[in-house]
Amino acid sequence: MAADPVHGLDLPPVGEPAAAPPDWRAGALGDLHDLLVSAVPVEHLLEAAAARAAARAGDGCSAAITVRIGATSAVAAATDERSARCDRAEQQAGAGPCIDASRTQRRIVLPDVEADDARWGRWSAWHDATLDAGFRSAAALPAARSDGERIELAINLYDTAAGGWSEDVLADVGRFAEDAARAVVVASVLQDQSRANEDLRLAMASRTVIDQALGVVMAQNRCGPEEAFAILRRASQSRNQKMRDLAASIVASVSGTAPHSPHEFRERPRG
Repeated sequence: MAADPVHGLDLPPVGEPAAAPPDWRAGALGDLHDLLVSAVPVEHLLEAAAARAAARAGDGCSAAITVRIGATSAVAAATDERSARCDRAEQQAGAGPCIDASRTQRRIVLPDVEADDARWGRWSAWHDATLDAGFRSAAALPAARSDGERIELAINLYDTAAGGWSEDVLADVGRFAEDAARAVVVASVLQDQSRANEDLRLAMASRTVIDQALGVVMAQNRCGPEEAFAILRRASQSRNQKMRDLAASIVASVSGTAPHSPHEFRERPRG
């Protein structure tokens, strides 16, 4: 039970610890699992995680989640504008409890944000924004994953009353932060794969249209494929038009219909 003048206080708050609802963790993990299966964007998954964390923290509490992936750090989700505003002030200033908690991978608990003003030199922007938002206690629960690119995450709790949270609540939300970090890794990989698949689909479609246009150019100019490609490329450059768009217009002018690939990618049915 020691005060840390730089990182705040990491003390169990006073009062009787509240037991977690028996279905809280199962429901929270179920939410994350369902969202991952649905392949929702990462931000939607984090919004659900913030809502679950705030619910565990207690009535009237708010939560925000900041995420750092590589060199990029941002407020990824929040249950309300007040908590988002506090975390944005911290991100803009580059100093505050969630940043320090993520950096040190140690939780930071502030039972009374207003107390001991001498400690707020480095965190003054976050401190002022938090008090302006009407919050009197806060906590930052960090987690990190290094599966490929390092991901650092912190769930930040806010309450309008001073006193903080029981050890049980902090432990539950801390473990949930680790769950959320793992889910972010999986969701990020799925998003990258989805983008790669879309890029491949577009590349294949473009290649098919260009090949069709090359056939037209070869027939019209009685030339081979290399010369036909050079003709198409020069026309694309002179018209300042993408080669795929030019190829599509050539095919359409001959066939009378928009070009398409007979082997276009189609989504597999689920189930």
